[in-house]
Amino acid sequence: MNETGRLLEFISFCIEMYAERGSISGRDAMERFTRFGVVDYLERNYEALHTQGFGWILPAIDDYIAAQEGA
Repeated sequence: MNETGRLLEFISFCIEMYAERGSISGRDAMERFTRFGVVDYLERNYEALHTQGFGWILPAIDDYIAAQEGA
């Protein structure tokens, strides 16, 4: 798989994990990611984030969303 494919797989997995943890639909998770620019955040920080466990990534996403809400 090429780098673009790995990035898309990572973003998809983040959406799925975020939705599962929050007991929301994938569509609702994606809408939230879109509204707060999370996909761009994940893409910009892919190199660092994809090496971390989801126990670290999901709180990082939460922190990013909280920062965007306060902006």
